[in-house]
Amino acid sequence: MWQKVNPIGMRVWIMKSRPAEWFAKTRSQGASFFVEDIRIRDFLEKKLARSGVAKIVIRKTLKEGEIIIFASKVGVLMWKNWEKVKQLEEDLTKKFGKPFKVTIKEVRVPELSAKIMAEYIASQLENRMPYRKVVKNVLAKVMEKWAHWIKIQIGGRLGGADIARSEKFIDWRVSLQTFRSDIDYHYLQAMTKYGVLGIKVWIEKGVIPSQKKRAKKTLNID
Repeated sequence: MWQKVNPIGMRVWIMKSRPAEWFAKTRSQGASFFVEDIRIRDFLEKKLARSGVAKIVIRKTLKEGEIIIFASKVGVLMWKNWEKVKQLEEDLTKKFGKPFKVTIKEVRVPELSAKIMAEYIASQLENRMPYRKVVKNVLAKVMEKWAHWIKIQIGGRLGGADIARSEKFIDWRVSLQTFRSDIDYHYLQAMTKYGVLGIKVWIEKGVIPSQKKRAKKTLNID
């Protein structure tokens, strides 16, 4: 039976690293850590909504934690003398009962981040921009940054239509089944005047060669 699989989840330990880096000694501790990760991410998504955050990595122990935020708008998150970062650390400490250190790293090419592009599409749709014009603009931006391909799907009452539908926009070929392909994926909802629109973005950044091809390159074997 044909099934849909999250392209990031099935590539963990193959192409992708885990977004949470911690070790649990017992099953109960692992379960509590997992639930705490979800609460931390929900808290940060509300605090840093539509602020150009591409990825959040959580490192923690029982007594302390560290959060690494990869963002395109570093200056907006830091503000003057790291005021926003300090305030965020205080809010996390109060809410979760242990000290957190927040580190912000810059995303040099935000066009290759599916999350940032999905947020851009959502903000444009919420400002009543035509969805076809917005999507074509995003396709051109991403392909200019040497992406292998991009796929965008928007579903809902497109253009204020009475019947909801979904449309796909693809540039180049789509190879979601290749495990060696570095694919970034994100799903987001846009709250428009006519209702909720679902936005899905797939971006392939490249394909890593197999181990045999790597060995030939290192040994210079033709």
